[in-house]
Amino acid sequence: MGVAAISSGSIHTFRSRSGARKFPRIEFPAQIEIDGVLYPTNEWSVGGFSVPDGNIKGKKGDKGEGHLCFELPVGRFSTPVHFEVMRVTDDGHVLGCQFYSLNSGHQKTLQSIVDTYLTGETISLESVTSYGVKAQLHEEEVKRMQQNWWRFAVVALVSIALIATAALMIQSRLLSINSEHAAVSQPVFTQRSYNNGVLRLGEYKPGQRVKKGELLFSVFTEEGTDLLAKDKLLLSTINSEILYLQTLLRQSKESVARYNSRLFKELKIITEKRELLEDELKTRETILALYNNGVRNGTVDNVSRELERVAIYGIQREILSIDTEIEYIENQLDQILIGVPPREAQVDSKSPFEVNSKLNKLIKEKDKVLEEIERLKTRGLAYAPCDCYIVAINSTDGQVVQTGTSIFELSPVSKEDRTERSILALMPLERAELLKIGMPVEYRLASTEEKMTGIIDHIQFYSASNSDIYNDEGESLSGLPKVLPRLQQYTLIKILPDSKDTDSIVNEPVSVVATVGWSDVFKRWFNL
Repeated sequence: MGVAAISSGSIHTFRSRSGARKFPRIEFPAQIEIDGVLYPTNEWSVGGFSVPDGNIKGKKGDKGEGHLCFELPVGRFSTPVHFEVMRVTDDGHVLGCQFYSLNSGHQKTLQSIVDTYLTGETISLESVTSYGVKAQLHEEEVKRMQQNWWRFAVVALVSIALIATAALMIQSRLLSINSEHAAVSQPVFTQRSYNNGVLRLGEYKPGQRVKKGELLFSVFTEEGTDLLAKDKLLLSTINSEILYLQTLLRQSKESVARYNSRLFKELKIITEKRELLEDELKTRETILALYNNGVRNGTVDNVSRELERVAIYGIQREILSIDTEIEYIENQLDQILIGVPPREAQVDSKSPFEVNSKLNKLIKEKDKVLEEIERLKTRGLAYAPCDCYIVAINSTDGQVVQTGTSIFELSPVSKEDRTERSILALMPLERAELLKIGMPVEYRLASTEEKMTGIIDHIQFYSASNSDIYNDEGESLSGLPKVLPRLQQYTLIKILPDSKDTDSIVNEPVSVVATVGWSDVFKRWFNL
Protein backbone atom coordinates (compact mmCIF):
# COMPACT_ATOMS: atom_id res chain seq x y z
CA MET A 1 0.00 0.00 0.00
CA GLY A 2 1.49 3.30 -0.99
CA VAL A 3 1.23 6.31 1.30
CA ALA A 4 2.66 9.82 1.32
CA ALA A 5 3.73 11.30 4.65
CA ILE A 6 4.01 15.07 4.99
CA SER A 7 5.83 16.26 8.10
CA SER A 8 6.04 19.98 7.52
CA GLY A 9 4.47 22.77 5.49
CA SER A 10 2.67 26.02 5.92
CA ILE A 11 -1.08 26.55 6.33
CA HIS A 12 -2.88 29.51 4.80
CA THR A 13 -6.46 30.71 4.91
CA PHE A 14 -8.51 32.13 2.02
CA ARG A 15 -9.12 35.79 2.56
CA SER A 16 -12.35 37.17 1.10
CA ARG A 17 -13.22 40.81 0.52
CA SER A 18 -14.53 40.97 4.08
CA GLY A 19 -11.17 39.88 5.44
CA ALA A 20 -11.81 36.21 6.27
CA ARG A 21 -11.38 32.99 4.28
CA LYS A 22 -13.84 30.12 4.36
CA PHE A 23 -11.47 27.13 3.87
CA PRO A 24 -7.90 26.58 5.11
CA ARG A 25 -5.40 26.65 2.23
CA ILE A 26 -2.41 24.24 2.38
CA GLU A 27 0.83 23.73 0.44
CA PHE A 28 0.44 20.01 -0.03
CA PRO A 29 1.82 19.36 -3.57
CA ALA A 30 -0.90 19.42 -6.21
CA GLN A 31 -1.23 20.15 -9.93
CA ILE A 32 -4.13 21.45 -11.99
CA GLU A 33 -4.69 19.72 -15.33
CA ILE A 34 -6.32 21.96 -17.97
CA ASP A 35 -6.83 20.70 -21.54
CA GLY A 36 -4.28 17.90 -20.91
CA VAL A 37 -1.56 20.26 -19.61
CA LEU A 38 -0.38 20.05 -15.97
CA TYR A 39 0.31 23.31 -14.10
CA PRO A 40 1.80 23.37 -10.58
CA THR A 41 -0.12 25.06 -7.76
CA ASN A 42 1.33 27.26 -5.05
CA GLU A 43 -1.35 26.22 -2.59
CA TRP A 44 -4.93 24.93 -2.68
CA SER A 45 -8.00 24.26 -0.51
CA VAL A 46 -11.54 22.90 -0.76
CA GLY A 47 -12.57 26.32 -2.05
CA GLY A 48 -9.96 26.91 -4.77
CA PHE A 49 -6.25 27.13 -5.71
CA SER A 50 -3.47 29.54 -6.68
CA VAL A 51 -0.83 29.14 -9.42
CA PRO A 52 2.52 30.81 -10.04
CA ASP A 53 2.53 34.00 -12.09
CA GLY A 54 3.06 33.59 -15.81
CA ASN A 55 1.79 30.01 -16.31
CA ILE A 56 -1.82 30.50 -17.37
CA LYS A 57 -3.27 33.37 -19.42
CA GLY A 58 -6.76 34.64 -18.50
CA LYS A 59 -8.92 37.40 -17.06
CA LYS A 60 -11.10 37.71 -13.98
CA GLY A 61 -14.46 35.94 -14.32
CA ASP A 62 -13.27 33.33 -16.85
CA LYS A 63 -14.61 29.85 -16.13
CA GLY A 64 -12.94 26.55 -16.88
CA GLU A 65 -12.81 22.89 -15.91
CA GLY A 66 -10.10 20.36 -15.32
CA HIS A 67 -8.68 17.96 -12.73
CA LEU A 68 -6.90 18.65 -9.45
CA CYS A 69 -4.07 16.04 -9.34
CA PHE A 70 -1.92 14.68 -6.52
CA GLU A 71 1.26 12.66 -7.06
CA LEU A 72 1.44 9.89 -4.47
CA PRO A 73 4.18 7.25 -4.21
CA VAL A 74 1.89 4.56 -5.62
CA GLY A 75 0.45 6.70 -8.41
CA ARG A 76 -1.52 9.80 -9.33
CA PHE A 77 -4.94 10.64 -7.83
CA SER A 78 -7.17 13.29 -9.48
CA THR A 79 -10.64 14.73 -8.99
CA PRO A 80 -12.69 16.75 -11.53
CA VAL A 81 -13.30 20.43 -10.74
CA HIS A 82 -14.97 23.54 -12.22
CA PHE A 83 -13.33 26.84 -11.42
CA GLU A 84 -13.68 30.58 -11.93
CA VAL A 85 -10.74 33.03 -12.16
CA MET A 86 -10.77 35.38 -9.18
CA ARG A 87 -7.31 37.06 -9.25
CA VAL A 88 -5.09 38.02 -12.21
CA THR A 89 -1.92 40.06 -12.75
CA ASP A 90 -1.87 43.35 -14.55
CA ASP A 91 -0.45 41.66 -17.64
CA GLY A 92 -3.26 39.07 -17.79
CA HIS A 93 -1.89 36.01 -16.01
CA VAL A 94 -3.99 33.93 -13.62
CA LEU A 95 -3.04 33.98 -9.92
CA GLY A 96 -6.05 32.49 -8.05
CA CYS A 97 -9.21 30.52 -8.91
CA GLN A 98 -12.32 29.49 -6.98
CA PHE A 99 -14.20 26.19 -7.33
CA TYR A 100 -17.95 26.17 -8.09
CA SER A 101 -20.57 23.42 -8.58
CA LEU A 102 -18.26 21.08 -6.70
CA ASN A 103 -19.91 17.71 -6.17
CA SER A 104 -20.45 16.94 -2.44
CA GLY A 105 -18.50 13.69 -2.80
CA HIS A 106 -15.55 15.43 -4.50
CA GLN A 107 -15.69 18.17 -1.89
CA LYS A 108 -15.47 15.54 0.86
CA THR A 109 -12.50 13.96 -0.98
CA LEU A 110 -10.58 17.25 -0.94
CA GLN A 111 -11.65 17.95 2.64
CA SER A 112 -10.34 14.56 3.76
CA ILE A 113 -6.90 15.38 2.29
CA VAL A 114 -6.88 18.79 4.01
CA ASP A 115 -7.97 17.34 7.38
CA THR A 116 -5.40 14.55 7.21
CA TYR A 117 -2.67 17.01 6.24
CA LEU A 118 -3.56 19.46 9.03
CA THR A 119 -3.53 16.75 11.72
CA GLY A 120 -0.11 15.55 10.58
CA GLU A 121 -1.34 12.05 9.76
CA THR A 122 -0.40 10.01 6.70
CA ILE A 123 -2.56 10.39 3.60
CA SER A 124 -3.76 6.98 2.44
CA LEU A 125 -4.53 6.48 -1.23
CA GLU A 126 -7.26 3.97 -0.29
CA SER A 127 -9.06 6.45 1.98
CA VAL A 128 -8.85 9.20 -0.65
CA THR A 129 -10.09 7.03 -3.49
CA SER A 130 -12.97 5.71 -1.34
CA TYR A 131 -14.45 9.23 -1.26
CA GLY A 132 -14.21 9.40 -5.04
CA VAL A 133 -15.99 6.07 -5.40
CA LYS A 134 -18.75 7.21 -3.04
CA ALA A 135 -19.20 10.40 -5.04
CA GLN A 136 -19.54 8.46 -8.27
CA LEU A 137 -22.08 6.10 -6.71
CA HIS A 138 -24.06 9.11 -5.43
CA GLU A 139 -24.19 10.66 -8.91
CA GLU A 140 -25.37 7.38 -10.42
CA GLU A 141 -28.05 7.04 -7.74
CA VAL A 142 -29.35 10.56 -8.47
CA LYS A 143 -29.50 9.79 -12.19
CA ARG A 144 -31.34 6.53 -11.52
CA MET A 145 -33.95 8.30 -9.36
CA GLN A 146 -34.45 11.01 -11.98
CA GLN A 147 -34.98 8.38 -14.67
CA ASN A 148 -37.59 6.57 -12.53
CA TRP A 149 -39.49 9.63 -11.31
CA TRP A 150 -42.69 8.47 -13.00
CA ARG A 151 -42.75 5.34 -10.84
CA PHE A 152 -42.80 7.47 -7.72
CA ALA A 153 -45.57 9.58 -9.27
CA VAL A 154 -47.70 6.48 -9.91
CA VAL A 155 -47.21 5.31 -6.33
CA ALA A 156 -48.17 8.75 -5.04
CA LEU A 157 -51.34 8.84 -7.18
CA VAL A 158 -52.36 5.37 -6.00
CA SER A 159 -51.79 6.42 -2.38
CA ILE A 160 -53.92 9.52 -2.85
CA ALA A 161 -56.69 7.45 -4.41
CA LEU A 162 -56.64 5.01 -1.49
CA ILE A 163 -56.75 7.85 1.03
CA ALA A 164 -59.67 9.47 -0.82
CA THR A 165 -61.55 6.16 -0.89
CA ALA A 166 -60.99 5.67 2.83
CA ALA A 167 -62.17 9.23 3.50
CA LEU A 168 -65.38 8.61 1.59
CA MET A 169 -65.97 5.37 3.51
CA ILE A 170 -65.67 7.03 6.91
CA GLN A 171 -67.44 10.25 5.92
CA SER A 172 -70.85 8.92 6.93
CA ARG A 173 -69.48 8.07 10.38
CA LEU A 174 -67.28 11.06 11.20
CA LEU A 175 -69.30 13.81 9.52
CA SER A 176 -72.77 12.87 10.73
CA ILE A 177 -74.50 14.88 13.47
CA ASN A 178 -77.28 12.87 15.13
CA SER A 179 -80.21 14.43 16.97
CA GLU A 180 -80.52 13.79 20.71
CA HIS A 181 -84.28 14.46 20.72
CA ALA A 182 -86.64 15.14 17.80
CA ALA A 183 -90.39 15.04 17.17
CA VAL A 184 -93.08 16.16 14.74
CA SER A 185 -94.41 19.58 15.79
CA GLN A 186 -97.06 22.08 14.86
CA PRO A 187 -97.92 25.67 15.86
CA VAL A 188 -100.51 25.76 18.67
CA PHE A 189 -102.66 28.53 20.19
CA THR A 190 -104.14 27.84 23.60
CA GLN A 191 -107.51 29.56 23.91
CA ARG A 192 -108.25 30.17 27.62
CA SER A 193 -111.12 31.49 29.67
CA TYR A 194 -110.80 35.21 30.33
CA ASN A 195 -112.86 35.20 33.53
CA ASN A 196 -114.72 33.05 36.04
CA GLY A 197 -118.14 31.70 35.16
CA VAL A 198 -120.19 29.05 33.38
CA LEU A 199 -118.81 27.90 30.03
CA ARG A 200 -121.03 27.85 26.95
CA LEU A 201 -119.59 25.95 23.97
CA GLY A 202 -120.85 25.62 20.45
CA GLU A 203 -121.07 22.32 18.56
CA TYR A 204 -117.34 21.74 18.08
CA LYS A 205 -115.24 18.60 17.82
CA PRO A 206 -111.48 17.93 17.63
CA GLY A 207 -110.29 18.02 14.03
CA GLN A 208 -112.88 20.58 12.98
CA ARG A 209 -111.84 23.76 11.21
CA VAL A 210 -112.98 27.22 12.32
CA LYS A 211 -112.67 30.58 10.57
CA LYS A 212 -110.99 33.66 11.95
CA GLY A 213 -113.42 35.73 14.07
CA GLU A 214 -115.83 32.84 14.59
CA LEU A 215 -117.34 32.70 18.13
CA LEU A 216 -115.86 29.74 20.01
CA PHE A 217 -117.26 30.02 23.54
CA SER A 218 -118.57 32.45 26.13
CA VAL A 219 -118.22 32.73 29.91
CA PHE A 220 -120.78 34.73 31.86
CA THR A 221 -119.72 36.22 35.23
CA GLU A 222 -120.62 38.95 37.65
CA GLU A 223 -116.95 39.51 38.41
CA GLY A 224 -116.14 40.88 34.98
CA THR A 225 -115.72 44.45 36.22
CA ASP A 226 -113.25 43.48 38.92
CA LEU A 227 -111.26 41.32 36.49
CA LEU A 228 -111.12 44.14 33.97
CA ALA A 229 -109.57 46.43 36.59
CA LYS A 230 -107.12 43.71 37.59
CA ASP A 231 -106.06 43.16 33.96
CA LYS A 232 -105.51 46.88 33.45
CA LEU A 233 -103.26 46.96 36.52
CA LEU A 234 -101.38 43.92 35.22
CA LEU A 235 -101.00 45.60 31.82
CA SER A 236 -99.42 48.66 33.47
CA THR A 237 -96.96 46.43 35.37
CA ILE A 238 -96.03 44.54 32.19
CA ASN A 239 -95.46 47.80 30.29
CA SER A 240 -93.07 49.01 33.01
CA GLU A 241 -91.11 45.75 32.97
CA ILE A 242 -90.97 45.77 29.16
CA LEU A 243 -89.50 49.28 29.22
CA TYR A 244 -86.88 48.16 31.77
CA LEU A 245 -85.96 45.05 29.76
CA GLN A 246 -85.70 47.01 26.51
CA THR A 247 -83.20 49.37 28.17
CA LEU A 248 -81.31 46.43 29.68
CA LEU A 249 -81.24 44.62 26.32
CA ARG A 250 -79.78 47.66 24.57
CA GLN A 251 -77.12 48.02 27.25
CA SER A 252 -76.34 44.29 27.12
CA LYS A 253 -75.89 44.31 23.36
CA GLU A 254 -73.61 47.36 23.56
CA SER A 255 -71.57 45.72 26.33
CA VAL A 256 -71.19 42.48 24.37
CA ALA A 257 -70.18 44.43 21.24
CA ARG A 258 -67.50 46.34 23.17
CA TYR A 259 -66.23 43.15 24.78
CA ASN A 260 -66.19 41.39 21.41
CA SER A 261 -64.15 44.26 19.88
CA ARG A 262 -61.70 44.14 22.80
CA LEU A 263 -61.28 40.38 22.36
CA PHE A 264 -60.41 40.82 18.68
CA LYS A 265 -57.80 43.47 19.55
CA GLU A 266 -56.28 41.24 22.24
CA LEU A 267 -56.26 38.29 19.84
CA LYS A 268 -54.45 40.38 17.21
CA ILE A 269 -51.80 41.59 19.69
CA ILE A 270 -51.22 38.11 21.14
CA THR A 271 -51.02 36.58 17.66
CA GLU A 272 -48.41 39.16 16.59
CA LYS A 273 -46.46 38.50 19.78
CA ARG A 274 -46.54 34.77 19.03
CA GLU A 275 -45.23 35.37 15.50
CA LEU A 276 -42.35 37.43 16.91
CA LEU A 277 -41.55 34.68 19.41
CA GLU A 278 -41.55 32.10 16.61
CA ASP A 279 -39.10 34.28 14.64
CA GLU A 280 -36.90 34.63 17.71
CA LEU A 281 -37.12 30.86 18.29
CA LYS A 282 -35.96 30.13 14.75
CA THR A 283 -33.05 32.57 15.14
CA ARG A 284 -32.01 31.05 18.47
CA GLU A 285 -32.25 27.53 17.04
CA THR A 286 -29.89 28.67 14.26
CA ILE A 287 -27.54 30.12 16.87
CA LEU A 288 -27.73 26.86 18.86
CA ALA A 289 -26.77 24.91 15.75
CA LEU A 290 -23.76 27.22 15.30
CA TYR A 291 -22.88 26.74 18.99
CA ASN A 292 -23.02 22.96 18.50
CA ASN A 293 -20.52 23.27 15.66
CA GLY A 294 -18.45 25.63 17.80
CA VAL A 295 -18.36 23.15 20.67
CA ARG A 296 -17.19 20.42 18.33
CA ASN A 297 -14.50 22.77 16.90
CA GLY A 298 -13.49 23.99 20.36
CA THR A 299 -14.40 27.65 19.70
CA VAL A 300 -17.49 27.71 21.98
CA ASP A 301 -17.76 26.42 25.55
CA ASN A 302 -20.53 24.06 26.69
CA VAL A 303 -21.96 26.58 29.15
CA SER A 304 -22.75 29.09 26.38
CA ARG A 305 -24.42 26.39 24.31
CA GLU A 306 -26.56 25.16 27.24
CA LEU A 307 -27.57 28.73 28.14
CA GLU A 308 -28.78 29.17 24.57
CA ARG A 309 -30.73 25.90 24.85
CA VAL A 310 -32.35 27.12 28.11
CA ALA A 311 -33.35 30.37 26.36
CA ILE A 312 -35.01 28.31 23.60
CA TYR A 313 -36.98 26.33 26.20
CA GLY A 314 -38.12 29.60 27.76
CA ILE A 315 -39.43 30.85 24.41
CA GLN A 316 -41.22 27.55 23.77
CA ARG A 317 -42.92 27.74 27.18
CA GLU A 318 -44.00 31.31 26.46
CA ILE A 319 -45.43 30.22 23.09
CA LEU A 320 -47.42 27.45 24.83
CA SER A 321 -48.73 30.01 27.33
CA ILE A 322 -49.76 32.32 24.47
CA ASP A 323 -51.50 29.40 22.70
CA THR A 324 -53.55 28.86 25.87
CA GLU A 325 -54.53 32.56 25.91
CA ILE A 326 -55.46 32.44 22.23
CA GLU A 327 -57.62 29.34 22.77
CA TYR A 328 -59.37 31.05 25.73
CA ILE A 329 -60.11 34.19 23.68
CA GLU A 330 -61.35 32.13 20.71
CA ASN A 331 -63.66 30.18 23.04
CA GLN A 332 -65.13 33.46 24.31
CA LEU A 333 -65.59 34.68 20.73
CA ASP A 334 -67.36 31.40 19.88
CA GLN A 335 -69.67 31.88 22.88
CA ILE A 336 -70.57 35.36 21.66
CA LEU A 337 -71.11 34.04 18.12
CA ILE A 338 -73.68 31.42 19.22
CA GLY A 339 -75.49 33.96 21.41
CA VAL A 340 -74.20 32.87 24.84
CA PRO A 341 -71.63 35.58 25.75
CA PRO A 342 -69.39 35.10 28.82
CA ARG A 343 -70.37 36.77 32.07
CA GLU A 344 -67.53 39.30 31.72
CA ALA A 345 -69.29 40.77 28.66
CA GLN A 346 -72.68 41.26 30.36
CA VAL A 347 -73.96 44.24 32.28
CA ASP A 348 -76.35 41.99 34.20
CA SER A 349 -76.49 38.39 35.33
CA LYS A 350 -78.58 37.59 32.25
CA SER A 351 -77.21 37.33 28.73
CA PRO A 352 -78.72 39.37 25.84
CA PHE A 353 -80.38 36.14 24.68
CA GLU A 354 -82.02 35.61 28.06
CA VAL A 355 -83.13 39.26 28.28
CA ASN A 356 -84.52 39.14 24.75
CA SER A 357 -86.31 35.86 25.47
CA LYS A 358 -87.91 37.27 28.60
CA LEU A 359 -88.83 40.44 26.71
CA ASN A 360 -90.51 38.41 23.98
CA LYS A 361 -92.47 36.51 26.61
CA LEU A 362 -93.61 39.75 28.22
CA ILE A 363 -94.69 41.15 24.85
CA LYS A 364 -96.70 37.99 24.20
CA GLU A 365 -98.12 38.21 27.71
CA LYS A 366 -99.03 41.84 27.08
CA ASP A 367 -100.84 40.88 23.89
CA LYS A 368 -102.77 38.25 25.81
CA VAL A 369 -103.73 40.73 28.52
CA LEU A 370 -104.95 43.15 25.85
CA GLU A 371 -107.01 40.34 24.36
CA GLU A 372 -108.39 39.49 27.79
CA ILE A 373 -109.41 43.09 28.29
CA GLU A 374 -111.19 43.11 24.94
CA ARG A 375 -112.96 39.84 25.78
CA LEU A 376 -114.09 41.22 29.15
CA LYS A 377 -115.45 44.27 27.38
CA THR A 378 -117.56 41.95 25.21
CA ARG A 379 -118.91 40.03 28.20
CA GLY A 380 -116.48 37.09 28.02
CA LEU A 381 -116.97 36.22 24.37
CA ALA A 382 -114.07 34.31 22.78
CA TYR A 383 -113.44 34.32 19.03
CA ALA A 384 -111.15 32.27 16.81
CA PRO A 385 -107.86 34.20 16.30
CA CYS A 386 -107.20 32.64 12.88
CA ASP A 387 -108.35 30.09 10.34
CA CYS A 388 -107.60 27.22 12.66
CA TYR A 389 -107.66 23.48 13.10
CA ILE A 390 -109.02 22.34 16.50
CA VAL A 391 -106.34 20.15 18.04
CA ALA A 392 -108.11 19.51 21.37
CA ILE A 393 -111.07 20.69 23.51
CA ASN A 394 -110.07 20.67 27.18
CA SER A 395 -113.39 21.68 28.85
CA THR A 396 -117.07 20.70 28.55
CA ASP A 397 -120.21 22.76 27.99
CA GLY A 398 -121.79 24.00 31.23
CA GLN A 399 -118.58 23.58 33.22
CA VAL A 400 -117.71 26.23 35.79
CA VAL A 401 -114.31 27.55 34.71
CA GLN A 402 -111.74 29.88 36.26
CA THR A 403 -109.71 32.61 34.60
CA GLY A 404 -106.89 31.00 32.59
CA THR A 405 -108.61 27.63 32.18
CA SER A 406 -107.61 26.04 28.86
CA ILE A 407 -110.65 25.60 26.63
CA PHE A 408 -109.32 25.06 23.07
CA GLU A 409 -105.97 24.16 21.54
CA LEU A 410 -105.89 25.54 18.00
CA SER A 411 -103.39 25.25 15.19
CA PRO A 412 -103.30 27.54 12.13
CA VAL A 413 -104.15 26.00 8.77
CA SER A 414 -101.47 26.33 6.07
CA LYS A 415 -101.99 27.33 2.46
CA GLU A 416 -102.03 23.66 1.52
CA ASP A 417 -105.23 23.26 3.57
CA ARG A 418 -103.54 21.19 6.25
CA THR A 419 -101.76 21.85 9.51
CA GLU A 420 -98.40 23.53 8.98
CA ARG A 421 -96.28 20.85 10.60
CA SER A 422 -92.53 20.79 11.02
CA ILE A 423 -89.89 18.77 12.82
CA LEU A 424 -88.09 20.11 15.89
CA ALA A 425 -84.72 18.48 16.64
CA LEU A 426 -82.23 19.05 19.45
CA MET A 427 -78.65 18.72 18.17
CA PRO A 428 -75.31 18.79 20.07
CA LEU A 429 -74.36 22.37 20.97
CA GLU A 430 -70.62 21.91 20.36
CA ARG A 431 -71.10 21.37 16.60
CA ALA A 432 -73.66 24.12 16.08
CA GLU A 433 -71.49 26.14 13.66
CA LEU A 434 -71.55 23.24 11.15
CA LEU A 435 -75.34 23.49 10.78
CA LYS A 436 -76.64 26.04 8.25
CA ILE A 437 -80.09 27.29 7.29
CA GLY A 438 -81.10 25.69 3.96
CA MET A 439 -78.96 22.61 4.65
CA PRO A 440 -80.64 19.27 3.73
CA VAL A 441 -80.96 16.65 6.49
CA GLU A 442 -82.25 13.08 6.61
CA TYR A 443 -84.96 12.05 9.06
CA ARG A 444 -86.98 8.94 9.80
CA LEU A 445 -90.35 8.83 11.57
CA ALA A 446 -90.93 6.30 14.33
CA SER A 447 -93.90 4.89 12.38
CA THR A 448 -91.95 4.08 9.20
CA GLU A 449 -88.57 2.76 8.04
CA GLU A 450 -88.45 5.12 5.05
CA LYS A 451 -85.83 7.85 5.15
CA MET A 452 -86.94 11.29 4.02
CA THR A 453 -85.14 14.57 3.39
CA GLY A 454 -86.02 17.88 5.00
CA ILE A 455 -84.52 21.39 4.92
CA ILE A 456 -83.27 23.33 7.97
CA ASP A 457 -85.50 26.40 8.26
CA HIS A 458 -84.41 27.84 11.61
CA ILE A 459 -81.53 27.46 14.11
CA GLN A 460 -81.39 28.73 17.68
CA PHE A 461 -79.97 28.02 21.13
CA TYR A 462 -82.13 25.82 23.40
CA SER A 463 -82.09 25.03 27.11
CA ALA A 464 -84.62 23.05 29.12
CA SER A 465 -84.64 25.89 31.65
CA ASN A 466 -86.20 28.05 28.91
CA SER A 467 -88.15 25.46 26.99
CA ASP A 468 -90.99 27.55 25.53
CA ILE A 469 -90.54 27.75 21.77
CA TYR A 470 -92.35 30.24 19.55
CA ASN A 471 -92.37 30.86 15.83
CA ASP A 472 -92.19 34.28 14.18
CA GLU A 473 -95.95 34.73 14.55
CA GLY A 474 -95.79 34.15 18.32
CA GLU A 475 -97.34 30.70 18.13
CA SER A 476 -95.99 28.07 20.50
CA LEU A 477 -94.51 24.91 18.98
CA SER A 478 -95.25 21.56 20.58
CA GLY A 479 -93.40 18.27 20.33
CA LEU A 480 -90.26 18.52 22.48
CA PRO A 481 -90.00 16.49 25.71
CA LYS A 482 -90.68 18.34 28.97
CA VAL A 483 -88.33 16.29 31.20
CA LEU A 484 -84.89 17.22 29.82
CA PRO A 485 -82.07 18.03 32.30
CA ARG A 486 -82.33 21.75 33.05
CA LEU A 487 -78.58 22.31 32.79
CA GLN A 488 -78.27 20.60 29.42
CA GLN A 489 -77.95 22.93 26.41
CA TYR A 490 -78.67 22.14 22.76
CA THR A 491 -78.87 23.58 19.27
CA LEU A 492 -82.53 23.63 18.24
CA ILE A 493 -83.27 23.26 14.52
CA LYS A 494 -86.63 23.52 12.81
CA ILE A 495 -86.92 21.30 9.73
CA LEU A 496 -89.35 21.71 6.85
CA PRO A 497 -90.54 18.16 6.13
CA ASP A 498 -90.40 16.28 2.86
CA SER A 499 -93.27 16.93 0.45
CA LYS A 500 -94.04 13.17 0.56
CA ASP A 501 -94.54 13.38 4.34
CA THR A 502 -98.35 13.72 4.56
CA ASP A 503 -99.19 11.22 7.32
CA SER A 504 -96.90 12.25 10.17
CA ILE A 505 -98.49 12.42 13.61
CA VAL A 506 -98.05 15.39 15.92
CA ASN A 507 -95.52 14.62 18.71
CA GLU A 508 -94.36 11.49 16.86
CA PRO A 509 -90.68 10.75 17.68
CA VAL A 510 -88.20 11.31 14.85
CA SER A 511 -84.51 10.51 14.34
CA VAL A 512 -82.57 13.21 12.44
CA VAL A 513 -79.10 12.95 10.86
CA ALA A 514 -77.30 16.00 9.43
CA THR A 515 -74.28 15.21 7.23
CA VAL A 516 -71.70 17.97 6.75
CA GLY A 517 -68.95 18.20 4.11
CA TRP A 518 -65.20 17.91 4.61
CA SER A 519 -64.76 21.56 3.59
CA ASP A 520 -66.97 22.74 6.47
CA VAL A 521 -64.98 20.63 8.93
CA PHE A 522 -61.65 21.99 7.63
CA LYS A 523 -62.96 25.57 7.83
CA ARG A 524 -63.98 24.92 11.42
CA TRP A 525 -60.62 23.37 12.35
CA PHE A 526 -58.49 26.09 10.76
CA ASN A 527 -60.91 29.02 11.26
CA LEU A 528 -61.02 29.89 7.54
